[in-house]
Amino acid sequence: MSDTTDVLTRSEYTRKRKAQQAGPVSELMPGTVERFKQLYPDWKAKNWHVSPGAYGLHLGPVNLVRDTPQDEVAGNSDV
Repeated sequence: MSDTTDVLTRSEYTRKRKAQQAGPVSELMPGTVERFKQLYPDWKAKNWHVSPGAYGLHLGPVNLVRDTPQDEVAGNSDV
């Protein structure tokens, strides 16, 4: 397990959210939030997502970044 938080663009996060594979921190149990804060000091404590891990799917924290100009040109911006 890495101590660096995953990063998604806003468009990637929106797609995952529509598929119920991401969401706001308010959807998590308080104990999960506290554990994420301890394990991932760079986490902004706003969002989570599900991603592939070594042993199957993994629930973890995620930080969001703006879409790149390439995403916007390609029409991938859902935000």
